[in-house]
Amino acid sequence: MKLSLMGDLAGLEAGLKELEKELPFAVDPSGIPVQVEQVEAGPLQVQVEEKGCRIQYQRPVHFFRGLGLLLEMLWAGRSPAHVEEEPRFDRNGAMFDCSRNAVFQPETLRRVIRMMALMGLNMLMLYTEDTYTVEGEPYFGYMRGRYTSEELTRLDGYASLFGIEMIPCIQTLAHLASFLKWDRAKGLRDTEDVLLARSQETYQFLDRLIASVSRCFRSRRIHIGMDEAFGLGRGQYLDKYGYHSPFDIMAAHLKQVVDITDRYGLRPMIWSDMMFRMGSKDHSYYDLDAEIPDGARKEIPAGVQFVYWDYYHSDPTFYRQFIDKHLSFGSMPVFAGGVWTWAGPAVHYEKTFATTHAALSACKEKGVREVFATFWGDDGAETNMLNGLLGLQLFAEHGYEEKPSMEKLKKRFSFCTGGDFDAFWSLGSFDTPPGADSSGLTPDNPSKFLLWQDPLIGLFDRHVEGSRVREHYEKLHLQLKEHLRKAGKWRGLFEVPVRLSAVLARKCDLSLRIKAAYDRRDQEELLRMAQEDLPELAGEVNQLRQAHREQWMTTYKAFGWEVLDIRYGGVLARLDSAGQRLIAYCDGKIPQIEELEAERLGFDGFHPSTHSGMGKAVLYSRIASACPQGFR
Repeated sequence: MKLSLMGDLAGLEAGLKELEKELPFAVDPSGIPVQVEQVEAGPLQVQVEEKGCRIQYQRPVHFFRGLGLLLEMLWAGRSPAHVEEEPRFDRNGAMFDCSRNAVFQPETLRRVIRMMALMGLNMLMLYTEDTYTVEGEPYFGYMRGRYTSEELTRLDGYASLFGIEMIPCIQTLAHLASFLKWDRAKGLRDTEDVLLARSQETYQFLDRLIASVSRCFRSRRIHIGMDEAFGLGRGQYLDKYGYHSPFDIMAAHLKQVVDITDRYGLRPMIWSDMMFRMGSKDHSYYDLDAEIPDGARKEIPAGVQFVYWDYYHSDPTFYRQFIDKHLSFGSMPVFAGGVWTWAGPAVHYEKTFATTHAALSACKEKGVREVFATFWGDDGAETNMLNGLLGLQLFAEHGYEEKPSMEKLKKRFSFCTGGDFDAFWSLGSFDTPPGADSSGLTPDNPSKFLLWQDPLIGLFDRHVEGSRVREHYEKLHLQLKEHLRKAGKWRGLFEVPVRLSAVLARKCDLSLRIKAAYDRRDQEELLRMAQEDLPELAGEVNQLRQAHREQWMTTYKAFGWEVLDIRYGGVLARLDSAGQRLIAYCDGKIPQIEELEAERLGFDGFHPSTHSGMGKAVLYSRIASACPQGFR
């Protein structure tokens, strides 16, 4: 399709050329006439008439969303139509976790940026704890796939073609264990995860960090982190400076860091949780009874903006109340919601949609003007973050409608990403088998603990006894195979879920079946399982590993995959050992199998009669074995 664009196009031409590579349209003087008008204020308007078309926009990203809406309308037919949308937020975008091993390849991010432009999103952060280059710090991000300064500068330039602001997102207090573990950092270390506040060496180090990122981005804003600084002042700080309250340490440290950002002309924002934890009797973030003294509020440097992060609550009332608590600091917070990509090997859309609808409705009601969706990758980034694109589209639609309609969401998702709503929604079904609970702050994640749990130890056997989890994964496998057949350009994304569902269908109750056969001393069945079930499952696991490896290498930098390779290798090795143990028992070489003699308890006290759902576990190291896998 050819479009003849006329009017206010200054600064949009380069972005248009990039989208011409992505979509079947071309800018051509012989095409359908489209009048483009930029206004200082007012809604986004897209109009199709017999004689031509019109796009009225305020900001560049509104134009690109409008262009997408226009193409949708034209592809549906040339009949007259009119769309008017009022942007609800000044900034709306995404933050991708590039610190939990999955560091996006720049080309993957350019693809995401193009989709964001069509969605109408105008802000992007890459959460980088130590995965960017700092001159003079060779161990900072060493062997972690860190971005070069040139890569970040080019990405920032590419995003700017579409009016998307890239904001550096780093850490300046905690969440730095990946760097602090090195001997070079011993003078910077308070605890294994927290920097040593008050030390001049620390502030010289932070100056280099902030200088490095400030050179890479056009934006004069910076996210300096400072969340979850647990144990602050209780390590080397206590030895050097004696006891001081965490709040006093935090406030003094924040002032020092803000002095640095001021020198580079940057306006900082920080995660807000530590301020609220310090005012809570049980150190909880989401404590509505937390009391922060007026004197403490006055210690916060002027110009620091708080980021209220919450991807847990499904009641708009809670968000409204907690936004009010943030407003008591004297400024409007930024809101960070979440697309649930971090609970295991699958996205959780049921939780994502429930929390996003509640949160963004409250944000609009309370006048919050800046929001973004976080895509975390906790514990090794087992889920490909692109699985969460449907959640990003939901954020986009909330940015242009008071109450987004499901019908429009589906159409927009199809146009902006080329993906099918129902197919992507099925990716969120791994953790919703019958009996699983999604109503708590953290939903159940059976896909993770059933994938990694040991076939003989069975730490989670009690969680799935009597459930229909096998039937669920068998049905899901058939659904995903059908979606894979029609996945088109997203075929590589669906290969892994198809393989994962096949593995879970075989493995979800494996240890239960082994234990049952052992308890009734059914050696014939044990031998059959050792010779048939376990080798067949191992074959499925290896196919999953290979598909996951291919997907990782086409999405992320290579560093970090070794962690998941080791996990898959562990499953394969334990399946082999389990088979050998069963055969040895059946052959009379050992009188019993110790692992199967042990009583099965619920994980962390879980008991089906007193706990709802199937339970949850977020750390591989605790799922795979009850024994420590390191020094501790």
